Amino acid sequence: MQKKRNIKDLIDDLLDKDGLKTEVTVRLTNQTLTKIILALLASGATLIIITNMTKNSVPNNQLTKLQAEISTIKSILKKQLK
Repeated sequence: MQKKRNIKDLIDDLLDKDGLKTEVTVRLTNQTLTKIILALLASGATLIIITNMTKNSVPNNQLTKLQAEISTIKSILKKQLK
């Protein structure tokens, strides 16, 4: 069974008496890779949800202006057709 490592152990493995080690071995288990992949997927999904919620909650000013111009054009056309 692999022993659990904390951040202090990881930092100690990066440093030696001469300073920063240039050769560092990082071992990732299947469980760690699965956690990383799930975290990335969750982050992406969260970004998409937040973007869509923001886009839908903030009114589009250009669309509002276009709708106002179209209704102005419609009213002018109705007056001219009468």
